[in-house]
Amino acid sequence: MSGLTVLSDSAVYEILIGLSEDEIIAFQAALANCLREFSVGKERQYQPAPGIVNRPNGQKILFRPFTSSTAVGTKIIVDPAPIPDKQKLPLQGILALCDENGLPKGVINSAEVTGYRTSLIALIPYMWRRSTEHIVVYGSGKQGLWHVRLALALRGAEIKSITIVNRSEARAKELIEKISQENAIRWKSSATLKHLDPTSEQSLETALASADAIFCTVPSKEPLFPAKYILGQGQKTKVPYISAIGSWQPDMIEVDPTLIKSSINDSENGFHPEGRSTAVILVDDSESVLTHTGEGVRSQLKEGDVIELGKVSHLRDYESDQAQRDKLKKWLESGLVIYKSVGVSVTDLAAGEEILKLAEKQNLGTHVADF
Repeated sequence: MSGLTVLSDSAVYEILIGLSEDEIIAFQAALANCLREFSVGKERQYQPAPGIVNRPNGQKILFRPFTSSTAVGTKIIVDPAPIPDKQKLPLQGILALCDENGLPKGVINSAEVTGYRTSLIALIPYMWRRSTEHIVVYGSGKQGLWHVRLALALRGAEIKSITIVNRSEARAKELIEKISQENAIRWKSSATLKHLDPTSEQSLETALASADAIFCTVPSKEPLFPAKYILGQGQKTKVPYISAIGSWQPDMIEVDPTLIKSSINDSENGFHPEGRSTAVILVDDSESVLTHTGEGVRSQLKEGDVIELGKVSHLRDYESDQAQRDKLKKWLESGLVIYKSVGVSVTDLAAGEEILKLAEKQNLGTHVADF
């Protein structure tokens, strides 16, 4: 379809929330392929650097331009300035797409897109995990919401419990109520959902010790939990998959550097693509994670300490050394996998194009034939 399609927040939500399991998997595959092209293909060199503006009133603005052989565009995200004595406003923005010739083809409200794209990518390694009975989610915003929705949609029959860790009991209960209503209609998982206050240290340690997956979605200034909650006394028989997508500047951090360093030093249970005596953590964009995240800066990570998700996705299919392939498979399925994400601009393009295809298929949005 030629012309411009405009999609409101409600239209995007209707498209994404109604996807079947097969449609979600297809969407996820498109994002995984995009990351492969970024990490092992040639697309990285054609992606402009993102820009971040921090205004004096506390407002943060993110500009993410992107290009491909079929489209160009940008995403603008605004983190509103804090309002004294009031609840923090959510992130807002737009995704604007043109075709390869510069003709406008889509303007999409990005409120749902950002949460969906980021969560669905974070769930790529999650889909490789052997067990997912118990999940802990830090945060009750859009990102936390989509992590839970997608986990239920993709592996709901396997999940026994989901614990929402959030300082605001009211916000956590609001998320739980929304998810419970959606689950009853759509995914019909028997998983229990409950709220946990992060100051309840003993209960938190118990929840994290038994977790199969921990999804961190908080713009935190300090690690969300100490490494000992995961590592125990060194006798752990089960370790989780941990994704950290909420903190995206050098002064923000979600994962304890002690836990990151322990994972890197555990070559026996970890993995290194070059077969070194150390291991790696998983990232989406190595350069950005090393220099622009608290995890990278405070853990003093080096290039050899990380591996990009796009490369891992490629190695799962094409690693020629069978011993390395087996070690990679074991690590991804049951080892301590830490995934740190700051976002790869071109995945917004891939997500936007998929959403425009779905909008056309479902006849949603406002279409301007001659823009």
